[in-house]
Formats: sequence, C-alpha cells, structure tokens
Amino acid sequence: MEKPKILQILSMYHSEGEKILTEGAEVIRTVKIDNETICKLAADVDGIVLRAPARITKEIIDAAPKLKAISGAGVGLDNIDVAYATSKKIPVLHAPAVNAVSTAEHAVMLMMALGKNLISFHHEMSGGNYQSRTSLKSFELKGKKAGLVGFGSIAKETAKRLKLGLDMDVEVWVRKYNEAKHGAAREWGIKVTEDLESLFKTSDFISLHIPLTDATKGFIDRQLLSFMKPTSYLINTARGGIINQDDLIEVLKDGKIAGAALDVFNPEPPPADDPILSLPNVIVTPHVGGTTVECNYIMSTTVAKNILKALAGERPDNIGNPEVFKN
Repeated sequence: MEKPKILQILSMYHSEGEKILTEGAEVIRTVKIDNETICKLAADVDGIVLRAPARITKEIIDAAPKLKAISGAGVGLDNIDVAYATSKKIPVLHAPAVNAVSTAEHAVMLMMALGKNLISFHHEMSGGNYQSRTSLKSFELKGKKAGLVGFGSIAKETAKRLKLGLDMDVEVWVRKYNEAKHGAAREWGIKVTEDLESLFKTSDFISLHIPLTDATKGFIDRQLLSFMKPTSYLINTARGGIINQDDLIEVLKDGKIAGAALDVFNPEPPPADDPILSLPNVIVTPHVGGTTVECNYIMSTTVAKNILKALAGERPDNIGNPEVFKN
C-alpha cells in the first residue's frame, strides 16, 4: 500500500516524532515558511504538519487539492485558517493539554523571578556589586494574589502550583461560570470570578491563559492595564496577540505597573529593535514555555500518530474542528 505524503514545515520538536512520521509516510521537509514555497510543496501532499511561526492560509489550502488533514505541532491553532479548512471539510488537528505542565511551570518560574528580582540581582552580582543585596528589593509570594485570565488546562496546572505550592491567594476569571468545568477550583481553595475588572484591580500578578481568537486579539488593552496596581506584574505565556503591545509598553515605561514577564510576542519572532525587549522592568524568553524535553517528546509523537491516523481513514484524536465529521 502506497504511503501518504506529508509536508512537514519546520521541525517536529523531537526526533521520535520525526521517526514515526517517516515510518508511516513519505515526508517532505522544509524550513521555509513563505506562502509561495509552501504552495508549491503542498501541491501533491495528503497532509501537512507545521509549527509556529509557519502559517497555513487559504491560498495554501487551495494549492493542495489532495489535502486530507492539517496538524499543528502544539496546542494553538491561530496560525491555521481553521474556518477555511472546515469549509473544505479538512480536519485540523493539534495536541491540547500536552504542554500544560511545562507551560504552567514556566509561568510560575517567571512569577517567582519577578517577585525575587532575579534578573536585576544577577546583573548586579555579575558586575561585582555584592552590595546590591541591600539596595534591591524582593518579596515573598506567599499571601500575594495571583489573578489568572482563563481556566484551561495550563491555567489549572498553574493555579494548583501557586495555591498548593506557594500558598498564594489565587482567583481565576472565566467568561461564564460552569460548575462542570470550573467547580474543581473550589477543591484547591481557588476562587472563580466573571468580573475581569475586579481581578485586575486586586491582583499582585496577572497571568494570561486564554487562546488567541478574533474575540481575544488585543484583549489586554490600555483600559484593562490601567486597572492594575502600580506594584503589580503581568505574565504572558499564552499568545502575544492577546495583548495590545503598544499599550503595554506605554504603561511599563510610565511605571503604571511594576513590570512584566513575556514568553510570547506579536509578531513572533519579535524584531531585534522591538522596545519590549529592552525595557528594564521586563523579563523575556523566546516562546519556550511548552518546549521542555518531556513536552517535546509527548507533543511530537502525539501529533505524528494523530495525523497518520487521519490519513489512514480513521477518526483522529484532538480535532480542532470536529464539525467536519458531522454526518
């Protein structure tokens, strides 16, 4: 039986995922992510696997008449035109929840680094300023309030670590409370609210855990940021596009909030001269929250097995647009 043909755009995070794909399909690999290149390579493929910052547009889908499945290499699907793929009855696959622990740990690490003034102490000590131990300040996280925006799998793991591990006061915001989805928070002593303004006003840390959609693009804007205390911090391990970055830069420069820690940006990768990268009250990491060794293995093997399953004519797992399988 002839193997299906898969276009792999960028790496699969882990060699085991690459191995599974190669054993089950004829794989065409590319590190180029421009539309023209991808359209040419996709002309004769059955499936596409990609990771950000690569994108799958309407033009690419139209250029691939044999296309039967598209798979992101992680959780988010904002780099794929899911609506158009759905209109063509093409399933869009992903790997939700596999990076929950890794990303939650990263969010907690950034929060602790802010509270302990880690970067400033490192720079001062590297320059020989031992006396910075008396001039720079840090504080305990115990008893401080962490406000989590969203309560998906990553937020749940983050909330547990903050509440049960660091003894923080944790409150999460959801658009509409649902006992089945959000009731477990009470078991950990975590509050759930639908009042986003209050969450921003009362939290010492705001940590973002919502997907990037049309509804959330630029969601964290000047107005919401203005509610934050001047001593509070913003952490983003979700997607850069959910923050209006110009507004964030403005409040950081004006000292209206104490600082921020960002693992994601808009655009990605950010240009080298992006002012957000050089602000003294900002910690930045290059979108690595969900790319630990353990997570990379699980993510790559899950994605590889899933798209091969779809191309074998079976119903795949982790479908971002399950409506394509109706009827």
